[in-house]
Amino acid sequence: MRRIFILFTLALITFTSSNTIAQGVFNDPETDTYISRRSITMPDHGYTYTGSPYENKAFQPGFVFKDGKILASNVGLRYNAARDEFEIKKSVNTSNYAAKVLVKSEDIYVKIMNRLYVFVDKNEENKTGGYYEVLLDGERISLYKKLSKEFIEGKKAVNSIATDILPMYKEKEQLFLLNENNELTELPNSRNGRINYFSSSKKQIKQHIRDNKLNINKSYDLIKLIRYYNNI
Repeated sequence: MRRIFILFTLALITFTSSNTIAQGVFNDPETDTYISRRSITMPDHGYTYTGSPYENKAFQPGFVFKDGKILASNVGLRYNAARDEFEIKKSVNTSNYAAKVLVKSEDIYVKIMNRLYVFVDKNEENKTGGYYEVLLDGERISLYKKLSKEFIEGKKAVNSIATDILPMYKEKEQLFLLNENNELTELPNSRNGRINYFSSSKKQIKQHIRDNKLNINKSYDLIKLIRYYNNI
């Protein structure tokens, strides 16, 4: 399993102990290999829709890492969940027209505020690839969250009494467990379905849930349970 947080801790040590931190240049293909040459494009269905293709419409300051090293610091970043890609620009104050798309690679990960995102390739074991937010990086299993946005076409009113239904972005969140073989398994929404994942330690898991009054349908209590499981 990738030790993401260990690499990230090393990167923070590098960041706090160095006065010269890598900055995205956006002009030099030799140093900016993590940035594609592709500029961002706006949705082609106009502006009359509800919701947003982005997790957060505004660019936020963040970092880009590769193998524990900082590639870019204090750059502007935002996640386009509809296209499953990160957009990057030199700073949050740079014009959006100058933004590019971040290269998709399992070696490259993104930190925005206190949130860490990684890219997982789609393959035979992992049917749902793309970007995930790391909620917990554990020794045995880790917890990932996948955010997606689907564009739903609107509908015209069928009569003069009804109103038009605007097109919209429908949001979906999925939770996944990553095991020691780097295999992703989607967690069901039901309590029993989640408990069944821990079949090898089911008795202990159920007792721990009862003793600690955990609601594992909530992410924060699910994280507590996974921490416990990783230490069994």
